Amino acid sequence: MLYHWLLVVALVAGAVYADESETDDDCCSVEDKKELAFMWHRAWHSSHTDRKVTIMKEVWHDVLTKHPEAKEYLKAANVDVEHEDSPKFRAFLIRLVQRFDNIINLLEEPLVLDQQIEYMSIQYGAKVGLKKSYFAAVADAFEHVLPKVSSCFNLGAWHRCLHRLGQAVSSKVVEN
Repeated sequence: MLYHWLLVVALVAGAVYADESETDDDCCSVEDKKELAFMWHRAWHSSHTDRKVTIMKEVWHDVLTKHPEAKEYLKAANVDVEHEDSPKFRAFLIRLVQRFDNIINLLEEPLVLDQQIEYMSIQYGAKVGLKKSYFAAVADAFEHVLPKVSSCFNLGAWHRCLHRLGQAVSSKVVEN
């Protein structure tokens, strides 16, 4: 009986999710999700950590150019932002890539994705000094950097999905 109830809840949630994607021009549609996953996997096709770190360094250069105050947040987070080749900063960049990878790989599993986003939003919500604008800045930076390493980059799909995901992940961030 409980199984049937959970199935009904899942179907209703799926119907609501589908309705949203059909009516909202700024939504992350099923096609956008597939395109995003395809682009992401193409950009990260190399399993070499150095490639990922190089791309993430470019992303952070873009973020810090537009939001220099983010450097203070990273200093407080003790990721050694002053030394971009340091093991601490490289580890920070790899953690960030892994979080993106995790979310993108869950795009086709909306119920699991919702739980992961909830978990991450609680984690980020507890961080002092973090600003919601940093999430949008990282998404924007990816929009500038990834076309350089991925051919046939679909900016529209990337923008619609990643910005929506960033808003969800940063939903519990309380700016001081």
